[in-house]
Amino acid sequence: MSLGFQLRAKQGQVFRLGQVVSVLQMSAAELDAHLEDAARENPMLILRRRPMTASGATDVLEMAAVAEAGSLYDHVSRALAGLIAEGGLMERIITALMEELEPSGWLGRATDEIAEGLGIPARLVDAALRVVQTRVEPAGLFARNLEDCLRLQLEDQNALDDDMALVLASLSTLEIKGIAGLVAATGLDEETVQDCLARIRCLDPKPGNAFCNDPTLAREPDVRITPQGDGWEIEFLSALQRDIQIVQMPRHGQTAETREALAKARAMKQALEMRQSALRQVVRVLVDRQGAFFRLGAAAIEPLTMSEIAQATGFHLSTVSRVLNGLLIEGPNGIVAGRTLFGGTASARTMVSKPHVQAKIRALLAKEDPKKPLSDRRMTALLQADGIAVSRRVVSSYRQEIGISAAAKRRRQA
Repeated sequence: MSLGFQLRAKQGQVFRLGQVVSVLQMSAAELDAHLEDAARENPMLILRRRPMTASGATDVLEMAAVAEAGSLYDHVSRALAGLIAEGGLMERIITALMEELEPSGWLGRATDEIAEGLGIPARLVDAALRVVQTRVEPAGLFARNLEDCLRLQLEDQNALDDDMALVLASLSTLEIKGIAGLVAATGLDEETVQDCLARIRCLDPKPGNAFCNDPTLAREPDVRITPQGDGWEIEFLSALQRDIQIVQMPRHGQTAETREALAKARAMKQALEMRQSALRQVVRVLVDRQGAFFRLGAAAIEPLTMSEIAQATGFHLSTVSRVLNGLLIEGPNGIVAGRTLFGGTASARTMVSKPHVQAKIRALLAKEDPKKPLSDRRMTALLQADGIAVSRRVVSSYRQEIGISAAAKRRRQA
């Protein structure tokens, strides 16, 4: 065997190992993008879409949209990472502001209330908020209210002149008294008011809606399990993930370029098959070991380590860890991240389905005192006490989706 052949064989082994490690580290969405890029670059590689598991075109579109979008919380966390890294009071204030961020992109509480909770003067929170508002995009995030949201966007566009400021300040008059009332309130002529309104209509009153509210609750799970006797039926749900086919080509017609492309295609196919095999084996062992959790809830979780999964499957510990990266499993009691099923405590928080959370919110609001309506924060606490681990941002979003006003507005209407 020649030295050159041995060297090429060794290089091929290293390349295939690198492909396997890279593919194992990817989430389902990242893998889809990686495979599509590889297929565009490699003519020997053909992607075959697996049959869709969603119930209809709407579900598929929603799943695709979620896969492409990041969460609002993650987006602002990245944008404000530099300020948060300063630590101290700035970190405390920004963290508090982020906690109050609604799915719409507005703040859920007034700055004086946030300041009171932090035990600091409101002027410090207001000053930090102004810095935050100039650091994040799109403009309008962290607005106090509608007027503030529109003002931030107009400032960003250098379109906030004196006339526009007058219209903004009196905008609530429009709903009650119409254009004539707005003209009277501002003292401007009707044409100027109409021009300002035309500019305002091009703005986004809820810039946060462009982001997912909560990725764990919003996106489709990767695996769904249903009880089957004493065991479980396991369904792997990724409707976007692909299988690979390799172009068949006679050996005598191959060039050096096609041979290299074929080698890369085979390495990719092998890496994908190993990933799928690892995923199935790890999930089956995990579901088998934590069956009580999926049937009875977090209180029944069993002590478990990734090392035990690695020993049971024969995979390296790092492979088990990579397979569990971002994995969501849906069982009879909701959706849970695979990584939370380790450690042997009740900290594995069950993420129940969206319709179930919305039904719980309706039930809570049906029993509320009209004179003391439940705030989103109070509903979050009640849901969490009932074993439903959702954030206040999710509760606020779901309340809006089912057509229920905020607590302050429900109190006025009572």
